[in-house]
Amino acid sequence: MEKTEIKKQTVIEKLADHLLAHGMKEASLRRLAATAGMSDRMLLHYFVNKEELITATLILITERLIGLLENARPEQLPYHILLPHLAGMMNHPQIRPYLRLWLELVSLSTGEEEFYHATARQIRDIFYNWVASALKVDLEEERRPLAALAFATIEGFVLLDALDSGSLIASALEGVEIQKKL
Repeated sequence: MEKTEIKKQTVIEKLADHLLAHGMKEASLRRLAATAGMSDRMLLHYFVNKEELITATLILITERLIGLLENARPEQLPYHILLPHLAGMMNHPQIRPYLRLWLELVSLSTGEEEFYHATARQIRDIFYNWVASALKVDLEEERRPLAALAFATIEGFVLLDALDSGSLIASALEGVEIQKKL
């Protein structure tokens, strides 16, 4: 890896830590440059623009979260086990900053800046593909619909958790158990 790429990766690592700690509200170019220990002009020497910088940082954050999820799940799990497993991980202190940042990004993506929307879709696809790979299915044609259902349910859980609706999450998980028995 060449020197410029190494520096760029180091900057992205620092910015990922910063966004996880402080969120998107602390993502002005000047604040990000200060976090990286350089001027905003020097920061843009490594990236085409702020959008490329933020996208690269959010993708790294997504990869980190996927790594945490992978380490907590050593094998593929059936839907009725994967869903409670992921719901339980939402309360892990190491996972919570990722969820908070995801909600901020989704909120920003509803605004007028297409770049946030495009970045959120890219991250959504990464998570969906991970969920699909984490599922143990009997028939391969079950993977996509079950992954979509699991993904949509977990996304709902993230939103409910942000609204302090743990009892609804618990009730939904009971519903998964009831459905499994039918």
